[in-house]
Amino acid sequence: MLKFILPLFAVTTLVTSCKKDPAEPNEEELITTVTLTFTQVGGAGAPSTFIFRDLDGDGGAAPTVYNDIVLAPNKTYNLAITLTNEAKTPAEDITAEVAAEAGDHQFYFAPTGANVTVSNLNNDGGGLPLGLTSTWTTGAASNGKVKITLKHKPGIKASGDLVTKGDTDIELDWTTRVQ
Repeated sequence: MLKFILPLFAVTTLVTSCKKDPAEPNEEELITTVTLTFTQVGGAGAPSTFIFRDLDGDGGAAPTVYNDIVLAPNKTYNLAITLTNEAKTPAEDITAEVAAEAGDHQFYFAPTGANVTVSNLNNDGGGLPLGLTSTWTTGAASNGKVKITLKHKPGIKASGDLVTKGDTDIELDWTTRVQ
């Protein structure tokens, strides 16, 4: 009887030890640096770059660099966003990860006082907005802010989502001047 029980025990142990652990949830990455690169549509000149940097992340020390966005009035710009974790060596490009997980992320842009309209957000594979690239159109001279929010929405992203849905990866109130 023992010669039947011992092999059964060995097979049972082998099968149960080979079970896969449930998939771990995707952890949020630390975003220490946000770089906005604006290129004027049909205009001459070099792109304009604006950088937010907070090397210790949310909380702790205040951001070390926080450039105001300054755009010319009555112009159209293409925006490209780059996200980086500079707390790691070498620095980690978070932009690639957000692009790879586009179906679980979405940028929101909310101008207040700044005469700016944001449109043409790039889409994820399902045709829903992502926003790593977008088009900004300025009007008359103005001063205000643009709140830029990146939401993480694993498995819950849908058409027409409000900025309140999902977890916030980063949120910046960026002073914006149209002059």
